[in-house]
Parts: sequence; structure tokens; C-alpha cells
Amino acid sequence: MKTLIQLIGYISIIVLIVPSMLYLAGKVELDQVKTIMLIATVVWFGANIILAWHLENKLMGKDK
Repeated sequence: MKTLIQLIGYISIIVLIVPSMLYLAGKVELDQVKTIMLIATVVWFGANIILAWHLENKLMGKDK
């Protein structure tokens, strides 16, 4: 599970970077960039919260 959550976090970081480069290249409209980046930000924060809970439980000995 930890690896999956980390992978989701890494993918969302990539999704945060790519739209801005596509916008600068003139391939994507600004509204699309804003929407994609908002969704990727929410996913990134969600993945990191889940990962933090997982690590906290592991450190506290609650993880089986």
C-alpha cells in the first residue's frame, strides 16, 4: 500500500508540472491547466495525508 500511495503522489507531481509546460508551448488553454492542476493538487495532498497516517501508525506500533 505504501508503494502505491507513493506512486500516486509522484504521478500527481508530474501532472502538476506537465500542464504548465504545455500551456507555455501553447498546446493547452489556461482554464484547462487550472482544472488539471487543482485536481492534481488535491490528489497529491490526499496521498500524502494517507502516507503520513500510515507511517504514524507504523511508528506508534499500531500497524499490523
